Amino acid sequence: MTRLSRYLLKELLVPLGVWVAFMFLLLFVMQFLRGTDVLLGSSVTLVDLARLLAYLAPHFLMMALPIAFLLAILLGLGRLGEDRELTALQALGVGPARLVAAPLIIAVALSALMLVITSTAQPWGLAGLKVLVSEVIRKNAVGDVKSGVFYEDLSNLTLYAEQVSADGKWTNVLLHDDREPNSPLLVLAQRGQVGTSTSGEVLRFNLEAGEAHRSSGREEETYSVIRFDRAEISVGMGASMGKRSRFSFSREELTPGELLEAAREADARGEDSRTYRMALHSRMGSALAPIAFALLGTPLAMGRRQSGKAWGYLLTLGGYVLYYLLSRVFEQMGQKGQLPVALAGQMANLVFITVGLVAMYRVSRSGTLK
Repeated sequence: MTRLSRYLLKELLVPLGVWVAFMFLLLFVMQFLRGTDVLLGSSVTLVDLARLLAYLAPHFLMMALPIAFLLAILLGLGRLGEDRELTALQALGVGPARLVAAPLIIAVALSALMLVITSTAQPWGLAGLKVLVSEVIRKNAVGDVKSGVFYEDLSNLTLYAEQVSADGKWTNVLLHDDREPNSPLLVLAQRGQVGTSTSGEVLRFNLEAGEAHRSSGREEETYSVIRFDRAEISVGMGASMGKRSRFSFSREELTPGELLEAAREADARGEDSRTYRMALHSRMGSALAPIAFALLGTPLAMGRRQSGKAWGYLLTLGGYVLYYLLSRVFEQMGQKGQLPVALAGQMANLVFITVGLVAMYRVSRSGTLK
């Protein structure tokens, strides 16, 4: 590796590390604020928060690495342009092709890392996060139910206990279930508590010595009462607790192999498999974004001289927003069958690469991007 390449790598890697750390912290704080109703429950521990950070880290890295890399290019190489170092290098015969080598080396390494993360660590982390949030919600349901206070943090469910013991057992329990608006359920029980479940996606209420009242709002209104010695009410952690949980990532929880398997199963059932295949190719396209950013960001940084850091921040934000919008547009086209899904997943990268090559040609011809 030449001295020039080492120098350019240093100019890029230092701001890259700083911006990755900043973006990671920003994303974590934003996600934390979205989930404060879950994460600030009475039963949440530091261990739970550490697990949350570990599970979210791969997902946040997938989001932070591309934009941090684009910032590093525009600000790192932009500083060389402002200090006239690029002018001196061009005077010595160093063309844009040699200057883009260092960003491309970093881009290839980042893309390889992101491909590994999106195939392994990210699905593992998001699947673990789903289980963790379910556990936290269950612990909060145990710890946040207070004597003589209505508990309404579960979607379409209201819980009341006249007395709550230190070990989480309830006395004189009222549970109103409005998940089916046409036939609401009112359960009264002498005793109850949150039960255990083998599935992390289900919350169970174990009730004893009570009765259930259900009315039907149909044309012929009916009212029924059932008395029981023991009863169990199950609440799904997904739709039933959507009010509490802000950590749903759906298909991103699946590995590429699982997405392909889901696509094959959809084909076998005669259903449209493009949604699963598009999800896979979109993730592959996002992983290759650093290469497109390197080819576009390098000539943009070289082609300006005295625009300052504000221009670099603005251009980075605009470039990333444009990339995101293009990705969503082409993703929709792929899902609708207007483009092959493999091509739709890479179209945003191809657009950025094409514009970058044109910009590189103009810089090599004139020394500036006009």
